[in-house]
Amino acid sequence: MSKYTKLARGLCDLLIWAALSVASLLLHKLVRPFRRGFFCGDESLGYPYRESTIGHELLIAIALGGPTAVIAVVELFKQLPGAPPRDSGGKRDGCRIGHRFGQLYRQAIFYLYGLAMVTFTTMLSKLCIGRLRPHFYAVCQPMMPDGSSCQDAQNLGRYIDSFTCSNANMSDFQFKQLNQSFPSGHASMAMYSMLYLAIYLQAALSTRVSKLLKHLLQFLFVMFGWYVSLTRITDYYHHWSDVLAGAVMGVVFAWITSAYVADLFAGRRWAKAGYSANTLRKPQVSPKNSTKSQAGAAAVATGGGQPPALPAYTFGTLPYLAAHPAQAQAQAQYAQTYHNYGYVP
Repeated sequence: MSKYTKLARGLCDLLIWAALSVASLLLHKLVRPFRRGFFCGDESLGYPYRESTIGHELLIAIALGGPTAVIAVVELFKQLPGAPPRDSGGKRDGCRIGHRFGQLYRQAIFYLYGLAMVTFTTMLSKLCIGRLRPHFYAVCQPMMPDGSSCQDAQNLGRYIDSFTCSNANMSDFQFKQLNQSFPSGHASMAMYSMLYLAIYLQAALSTRVSKLLKHLLQFLFVMFGWYVSLTRITDYYHHWSDVLAGAVMGVVFAWITSAYVADLFAGRRWAKAGYSANTLRKPQVSPKNSTKSQAGAAAVATGGGQPPALPAYTFGTLPYLAAHPAQAQAQAQYAQTYHNYGYVP
């Protein structure tokens, strides 16, 4: 693939992500949520108003900046496949800055695309359901068309769908957010970003100091996402079912993005199938070894001697048999098995 093709694909991915992000923003700005009524005396709507522990701006900054920064550090400093180790004494040609920045861009755009998907889905669900928040009475102080309120006895237990908010101190943002409780956007975004980051670290990060270090980081990231979700219940911004639905949505999109969009574990699947970078590269066979191998295969084909063992460099690879059909036929004659872990008589 030429560099111009790669550049075109990268720009196309960027435009798709931008289009989905703009669509989510337009939903939030232009579409009015479903106007849902309520029952006077509903205790689930009578909680006091509190400021958010994790505000909207802080959540957006964490979801955008946190995982992207971690991905940048890992992609720029991890050892690339085929690069010589630090203590090998060989020539260090594993830096490949262009390749590293290309991988960084790909992984970052995959993550941001998944974040845009979960944001659009959450926003669409909020607008369609229109569930009232637990602090609805405290913020709105609903007033009926006849001037009565929920404190009046005639309205107790009635379903009210025609009302106005009488709280003069209520801001426009609070008024618009009153009936956008289901699902929790904090829960969906926090769980998606932190769980995707944990899955990414499992696939991309290798810690030599301690095996548990990577798993500790994964645990801390997931627990932070869970903490953000729980604060929406203690702050009386969401019902517990709103948070549960948002968390499940974040988990589902994190799995879909990591498994099918970014395909983080593709390399491990190839490795389990016995393919690697060495598999696709034709091994260099010296003329001396090639002559000996052909002579041994000819001796076996004529009925004399046992089939020679394959050289050490053929363990885990298949190109040797493809390059020496005579020896492959001789090995098949003796019904010996060759599998991904080497040549076994």
